[in-house]
Amino acid sequence: MNRIEPEDHAPEVREPAGYRHADADIARELRECLADDVGLDSHGIEVAVRNGEVTLSGTVRHCADMQRAEAHACAMPGVLQVRNNLQSKEPLPSPAPDEQAGAAAKMGKPGYER
Repeated sequence: MNRIEPEDHAPEVREPAGYRHADADIARELRECLADDVGLDSHGIEVAVRNGEVTLSGTVRHCADMQRAEAHACAMPGVLQVRNNLQSKEPLPSPAPDEQAGAAAKMGKPGYER
């Protein structure tokens, strides 16, 4: 018969019903997470948390950093909503004048994105 040793069995950890993460804890953990991301320059990112809603503001190098910071915020426990007000120092690439914008035009579908 197989015997389960105590160290082989780890009970699932759950938070009590109605538990809310403190805004200060969410902000601290998110700042640490952003700082630990080697590919992200988080020096220009400001984090504000109120009632579980995270607001990211400030400037980043490019759009990929905006998305990366937002993904980190969305993954934090206790976050209910993320507002991404980050600005990119690098301008967005603009489509060529003769190309139609939007995925529908690229896929040969009607232009729903006008």
